Amino acid sequence: MIRRHLATLAVATTGLVLATAPGTARADLTELKWVTEGYFRTRTVTLTNLAPQPRRVSVYPPNGETLVIPDIRRTSYIVSRFRMMPSLVYGKVARLNLQIDAMDDVLWGDNNGLSTAPLFATDGSNQGFLGGSIGDSVTIRRAWVQFSVPVGLMRVGRMPSHWGMGLLANGGGTGWFDPDSPKGEPRRKMLDNFFDDDFGDNHFGSTADRILFITKPITIYRTVKKLGKVEHPLIMGYAFDKLSEAPFLPFEPFERRFRPYGQQGFISRGKNDDVNEHVALVVWNNPDWDKKSFLDELRFGVYTVLRTAKEGSTQPSVLTNPDDICGTFEGVPHDCRDTGSKVYIADFWWRVRYGSMFTEGEVYQIGGTTFGGVPFPSRNQKKEASINAGVARFAWLTPKWDAMLELGHASGDDVLEDEKFKQRAMHPDFNVGLILFEETLRELTARVYGIPFFSAENPQGALGFFSNGGVVNANYIMPKGRFRPTAVAGLEIIGGILAAWVDTTQTNGTALFPACSIGGACKGAGKDDTYLGTEFDLALRASFAGQMRFALEMGYLRFGGALKHQLTEADGSFSLQSSISFVW
Repeated sequence: MIRRHLATLAVATTGLVLATAPGTARADLTELKWVTEGYFRTRTVTLTNLAPQPRRVSVYPPNGETLVIPDIRRTSYIVSRFRMMPSLVYGKVARLNLQIDAMDDVLWGDNNGLSTAPLFATDGSNQGFLGGSIGDSVTIRRAWVQFSVPVGLMRVGRMPSHWGMGLLANGGGTGWFDPDSPKGEPRRKMLDNFFDDDFGDNHFGSTADRILFITKPITIYRTVKKLGKVEHPLIMGYAFDKLSEAPFLPFEPFERRFRPYGQQGFISRGKNDDVNEHVALVVWNNPDWDKKSFLDELRFGVYTVLRTAKEGSTQPSVLTNPDDICGTFEGVPHDCRDTGSKVYIADFWWRVRYGSMFTEGEVYQIGGTTFGGVPFPSRNQKKEASINAGVARFAWLTPKWDAMLELGHASGDDVLEDEKFKQRAMHPDFNVGLILFEETLRELTARVYGIPFFSAENPQGALGFFSNGGVVNANYIMPKGRFRPTAVAGLEIIGGILAAWVDTTQTNGTALFPACSIGGACKGAGKDDTYLGTEFDLALRASFAGQMRFALEMGYLRFGGALKHQLTEADGSFSLQSSISFVW
């Protein structure tokens, strides 16, 4: 079935390319070819003390069902993913790219509770390891066409979105489709783009419905003027993204005009509550810098985003009565008239290598205002965003060993209920260690921001505050080392020590940082205790049989005072994980 669908799509797209490409009236079909890359991986995980806290019983408000929040002392599971990224290439004119995912992080043996007795067990379902709805066994997750125009390159469709280190927009392991990072010479590339982190795997990935234009203005100018050396490292680009499209409702009562953010439909009924995004980037991209060695590179750039919506409300209710009050803004009560959203993002990234010296970093600031769109504590409230985060790496790299120091920051919010919105997790596919952010804080944010805020409008709670494994409300430092004892099997040993602190300890009456108990601040020895913990990570990686890759990883997290206030039943957590992959 999938093969037939791919063939139909390929034929249709080929016809479009042949009909529109310049000079292809008598096209040579030998220029049309398939290329592909991808992987199949299986990861096993065992973890102690994921949530060592007393068992709690709660009530689900929409239907009154009793929910149990368990004390989890140990968990173990196996997940797999198959990803194939084929491309249909027509010479240097056009390229159709696809991403096909199958059994996407599906739990081994999960049958969705259809059988509780091994004797009568059924086939496994397509349940993801973090729960949620049952997925399809095979999906075409992304599809976009890339083609040349006289002054640059165009990409149109549903495509991965990645920038810099991946703190804000992270493609989640998608090969070489990042427009600001061309391959260059193969010998330069020591980075595996499917498995690009020292510890753990990618699980999510940023996707955009996008029209993207990339150009090299100085290269074009030199070409037109015939000025000798043509290539220039300056790259500029613009993209238009559609983030949310309102559905067409044939029988539309007034209160249905204001739909929760993210409930997309197939046909727009207007532009007022659509969320659009405008992206502009400027990059100096010189992977062939070669000042001291052939591995030298010089790259830096700015990525700016403007997100707009004429209506930003996420509460399906009447909002036009000026006598109704919807919170405060800058200390002054404001009425319930929807003022929409206008949010900006500025992101700066650099990557420099000079001989053995290496540095890389990314910092971003999110600002602007929005009416609604923040699902806590009341959805119809005007808020001003002021969110910042950043990571910097400094390293000494040699053929035999690497030494690196990584520093990171993700801003926290001292009072989540006020008009200032300061807290947002980094992208969860930017992995820092194995346990603290990837497992412990992921689980705690889901517990703290989930069940206490269940409602008919938000049946999963304040979902936007879940970290999903990303760095949240924290400052951290992580020295790391890599050692390659032999070139045989590409053997590499990686070790790191992670130390992290709460960025902002919430001391108001509804403190919600996951390291703090609900209803109180993090207190220890008579003062705020902001230390999250110390984590020791170790990984062994090897490759064999040409395409096979193996990793054995382990970590131990010693809880700091901030975590101990929440996880009262243990002092630490240990994880042992292994991964086997076939990569092509």
